[in-house]
Amino acid sequence: MNFSAGGERSEMETYYKKMVDEDPSNALVLRNYAQFLYETKMDLERAEEYYSRAILAGPGDGEVLAQYAKVVWELHRDEERACDYFEQAVQAAPHDSHVAAAYAGFLWETEDDGGDDYNGAQVSYGALASATA
Repeated sequence: MNFSAGGERSEMETYYKKMVDEDPSNALVLRNYAQFLYETKMDLERAEEYYSRAILAGPGDGEVLAQYAKVVWELHRDEERACDYFEQAVQAAPHDSHVAAAYAGFLWETEDDGGDDYNGAQVSYGALASATA
C-alpha cells in the first residue's frame, strides 16, 4: 500500500485511539500515543493529557516523567512544575542519559530565561549531577 504522509498519520492515530480504547490503563500505549501526538501531530494539549494518564498508569517511568515535564514547560512555561517533574524523572531513572539530557536542556534554557533566581536551581543541578555520576 502506498499512503501519503497524512494518510499514514491518520491511520496511526486511529490505531493508537483503538489501542487506548481497548486498554485505557496501559502505560506503554498511553506513552506511545502521547509521543505520537507530541512529535507527529504537534498537539501539545492532547500530548499533555496522555502523558499525564501514562504517569498515573506507571508512575515510576522516568522517560514519561521527563517528556511530561518538557510538555508542561513548552505549553505552560511553568518552570517550577516542569522542574518538579524533571526531578522526579531523574529520581526514577538516575542512569538514563535521555532523562538527564532532557533535564540539562531544560536547565540550560531556563538559565537563559533568568532562571538563576529560581530557588530550586541548586537542588536541580545537584540532582542532575548525582544522576549522571
